[in-house]
Amino acid sequence: MTTGIIGKPIKHSLSPVLHSFWLRMYDIESTYKIYEIEKNDISRFLKSLEDNNIDGLNVTIPYKSLVMDYLDHIDQDALDLGAVNTIKVEKQNKLTGHNTDTYGFMHHLNTSVPLWKNKEGYITIIGAGGASRAIIWSFLRENKVDIKLFNRSKERAFQLIEDMKKLFPKANITFYSDLSEAIKNSSLLVNCSSLGMKGQPRLEINLEKMKDNSIVYDIVYSPLNTELLSKAKRLNLIAIDGLGMLINQAAPAFEMWHNKKAIVNEKLREYAINYLKKEK
Repeated sequence: MTTGIIGKPIKHSLSPVLHSFWLRMYDIESTYKIYEIEKNDISRFLKSLEDNNIDGLNVTIPYKSLVMDYLDHIDQDALDLGAVNTIKVEKQNKLTGHNTDTYGFMHHLNTSVPLWKNKEGYITIIGAGGASRAIIWSFLRENKVDIKLFNRSKERAFQLIEDMKKLFPKANITFYSDLSEAIKNSSLLVNCSSLGMKGQPRLEINLEKMKDNSIVYDIVYSPLNTELLSKAKRLNLIAIDGLGMLINQAAPAFEMWHNKKAIVNEKLREYAINYLKKEK
């Protein structure tokens, strides 16, 4: 039995580390491989999964939407988001598509700060890409409809707002071109962009405009302690890194493929952190 991940580029994906941890824990004879596939080869590769004894795949950028054209069934969450990050291979190479990003984010937020829903103030989202779409969708499903959206591309932001309002008519999402205005009176900030990531531009932001005891969540996990989170800690705000979301979105995929509970604990987190340190 083999599972793996497809995308490009994905040489430094952390997914093999997480899945290998669970495979060893249960002594499952299986491997988790990286498949860096060219766009033109996606169709051929997906059609040959059963022949190659591949039972499941994770999907990362830039193929989360593209693979949907080649699947036999897609669950409603993934259809709403227009993105699949997990594929399960059924009999006769029938492929089912799922999205576990929403679960990964919300489950991690709920376990990290269980009382986040009780905080008064806006939710501010940075970025309008696929991660932002999944996270805004997660908040709207929790009936948290007052959201401020900052993005460098106005056109992309307005498309995201329009798509979300079709799914959630009560959504009150407002676009901001000024980040300092977007975080005013916010109690929860989520960076869904690549700003602050290793090799990317810095995220210029003054967190003092947020409410006291606010939550700052950065989905970036390389580096683990981003400049954004360092600023939050200096102001005694609640800082949450992106590793938890990554681990928690991987867990449902493992359970789907192997019918075993994917244990998410501090031991796994430390294992992943040690790997990230080695890769620096």
